[in-house]
Amino acid sequence: MPTSLENLRSERRRKLQVRESFSRGLAFFRASGADPLPFYLACGEYLAAGQRRLIDQDGRLVDLLAPRVPAAQAQDHDAIRMLRERLALAARSLADFEAALGSLRRRGAVARKEFEEASERFLDLLVNVLGARSHSLRHLTTTLLDEGDWRQIVDCTPEFEAAESAAYAAVSRLAPPGLAPDGIDTQPAGR
Repeated sequence: MPTSLENLRSERRRKLQVRESFSRGLAFFRASGADPLPFYLACGEYLAAGQRRLIDQDGRLVDLLAPRVPAAQAQDHDAIRMLRERLALAARSLADFEAALGSLRRRGAVARKEFEEASERFLDLLVNVLGARSHSLRHLTTTLLDEGDWRQIVDCTPEFEAAESAAYAAVSRLAPPGLAPDGIDTQPAGR
């Protein structure tokens, strides 16, 4: 049985795969005459839920970690404060993306361009702002958190696993040829 931290890593890897599948799918559908709406909706739903979950999980991590870090470790408290700020930025960008997703769901093809533009902004922020400044609290999490803490942070339930698997399968089923998430490598180059 995987540990909570292994579940978290797997969950985030799959989110990265869907994010990359979606990014490539946006380019594919802009260049083709195929109907993108089923794929866009599946990816949008998956990414919105995944991003909300990431924000919630990292919020719980910070809430557990912050009081355990000695006050004298000012640099670590600055890193925690910066992570809280990044989570607030992530929540604002997610709200904008969810609004465009909701419009696409209600209005269909009429809202396609608006959704594509919002998606590009959302993906850019995820990759170039939030992802590029990944928080460096690993030295604290490895020493100050245990499996019980990780279980609380990750909050992986059978219901979540079933819903996530179904949403991932929907993205895979609707992806353009060669762009299914499970075929996308998320390892950085050179590994």
